[in-house]
Amino acid sequence: MQSHSLSLDRTERKIAPRERAGGSLVKTPRGKRRSVSLKLAIVARRLRLKYDQRAEESGLTRAQWSVLAVVSRRPGATQRTLADLLSVTDVTAGRMVDRLCADGYLERRDNPEDRRAYRIYLTERARPVLARLSKLSTLFEEEVFANFTDEDLARLDDLLGLMARNLADTCMERT
Repeated sequence: MQSHSLSLDRTERKIAPRERAGGSLVKTPRGKRRSVSLKLAIVARRLRLKYDQRAEESGLTRAQWSVLAVVSRRPGATQRTLADLLSVTDVTAGRMVDRLCADGYLERRDNPEDRRAYRIYLTERARPVLARLSKLSTLFEEEVFANFTDEDLARLDDLLGLMARNLADTCMERT
């Protein structure tokens, strides 16, 4: 079995110039941060590609099964809400919903609170597809997280949560 190492040893050894932090001089391992950033990008890409390869048999794209997954968690959401949850434009969400409605996986229903907006729901045809994707996800997660302890997963979850909050804060500052 071929191993794909994510090691970036040359980068990891570089040390950034001393920075002032809280009045004291500290060495920051710039290379370690860069190494972790690159590894995260590589791992995220590999996860997407491998999952996409396995999900192909459902006949849906990642974007389509993402919409179905969001609608299953938020039945009756509007297209605008779906767009926000999927981080896409309203137009893109509308096109995805159009396609999934045409294919029989979703349906639009009138919104009694706003006649201009529809609420989106799964159809019975979508339920077996979601069940297959859920089973696929469980098997895939078992492979990805093999040899991880519960403590490892909890720590990784905490660290990724912190990174997500840092990124959200950075995005909010720029808008």
